[in-house]
Amino acid sequence: MSRERFCVGFGRTRIDIEGERGRAVLGELWPLAGGGTLRVREEDLWVYLEAVRPDDGKGIYKVWCTGPQGEFLLGTLVPQGGGLHLERRVARKTLQQAGAWPLIGGKTVMVYSFIDRDGVQEAWHREDHPENFCRDRVVRACLRGAQGVLSREKGAVRQLAIPFSTCKPILLNTLFCLAQVRERQGQRYLVWSFDWEGRPLLPGSQGEKYREK
Repeated sequence: MSRERFCVGFGRTRIDIEGERGRAVLGELWPLAGGGTLRVREEDLWVYLEAVRPDDGKGIYKVWCTGPQGEFLLGTLVPQGGGLHLERRVARKTLQQAGAWPLIGGKTVMVYSFIDRDGVQEAWHREDHPENFCRDRVVRACLRGAQGVLSREKGAVRQLAIPFSTCKPILLNTLFCLAQVRERQGQRYLVWSFDWEGRPLLPGSQGEKYREK
């Protein structure tokens, strides 16, 4: 029979699990921004991650874990046991290379909405860490701490939408030629596209056109 001891602190819960053979296995339970929890356990060179979230029926969610210098996409939550669930084993070195280790948090993000409003499906969401979309150090520095940024992803493409005004400086002046001007809910945005390696894409090179909201 396993026994668990919980110690809450620093936004996470530490779990000491004593197995049947008496060997202690350490783990942590992290709250996920956007809803749900992420259970993390280290064993040798591997990190075992298990994310759960209530199934609100509103859309499809993906999970990212966040570290001091980046984030790592764990995958898509799938229905299981009345909720949404994802379980992965990732090499610690892989997380370190992505800047996502040691862990400092995580998030669930709705990447596809089931809610149809006036025939339009919402896919944009607030992005708190836009610097993780690009690997260029100068661009990352410009994006860090930016406010009002939206993001979405579809297939091999990730997009950032940054509020735009002719009265204010352009945040990513060096990438202005790659931006598209779009309007959403009365606000104009400059929209940039990136691949999953963090490289900016030319407008129209995504291979699949987005239907703008």
